[in-house]
Amino acid sequence: MSGMRVLDVDERERLLISVTDGDQARLVELDAKGVRRNLETVTDLRAAKYLPGDRKIVVEHGKPARLSLLRIGAGMVPLLGSADYDTELLGVLPGRIVYRANRRHRLLFTVVIRNVLVGEEQAVYDRGGAVLEAAVSPNSRYIAIRLPRKLLLVDTMPVTEDDHVRLISPEPADAGRRNLRWLPDSMRLVATDYQGDEARIVRYKVGGEEWEPLVPSLPAGSQARLAPDGRRIAVVDGLRISFHQTENGRFLRSADLPTPVRPDGLLWSPSSRTVAVTTESGDAALVAADSARIRPITP
Repeated sequence: MSGMRVLDVDERERLLISVTDGDQARLVELDAKGVRRNLETVTDLRAAKYLPGDRKIVVEHGKPARLSLLRIGAGMVPLLGSADYDTELLGVLPGRIVYRANRRHRLLFTVVIRNVLVGEEQAVYDRGGAVLEAAVSPNSRYIAIRLPRKLLLVDTMPVTEDDHVRLISPEPADAGRRNLRWLPDSMRLVATDYQGDEARIVRYKVGGEEWEPLVPSLPAGSQARLAPDGRRIAVVDGLRISFHQTENGRFLRSADLPTPVRPDGLLWSPSSRTVAVTTESGDAALVAADSARIRPITP
């Protein structure tokens, strides 16, 4: 399959883009002025993210999946991985990565936070299960982990060992709460709740028992992403992108897109000023959060 995909955006609004042809992907960086820089050609690329505040990129690629570190201007070197199991990127933090690995069994994953510089690791979840998502709070204390039939809260600084892993909510296997994102206060979690033929955006507070609805009655195929600053939520519904206020779900503005957005094709810039979208046709664009103005991306 050929096409373009925006993989990440850094603090200076530089775009990390993959241009794919068959099993080969060219990683390209496009700066805010449109200046292009070719970075690396990768086989079986799965994901890639900037390390926050650094000129390094963590690349997930290969079969089984493994991780490599791409130093911009200095090439790519192996970071983690084995021929015997998958090592998959779940997220990035300043100087650290969050990954999952199924060393014991293909369906028994461990979630690990690793310091990229010194190699120190902390296994924050090792109770197995097919980990579908993991979201680390900004202060690194909490990790929300979505398994096929439940959503868990991992506390890395529990009062007692019994408080280390807690159930947030049971979940249906093929639906329920996904697209987990923490608010900057590290106490509230936002998710998209898929239920039957509709979806809604909901919020959970650590220590609470109920999910609070923010944006109700969205079509079942909707995607939603919380901005890093926590002020707005971007929602894609078919050919429409809309922005909502996080505090109360109030609609702010919207714009029409030329073609539908791919399932993993919606991401915010760290500044929360723009949203990058990648369409099912392999095109990409930037959408300004303050105006909903759309600017096509040409790598």
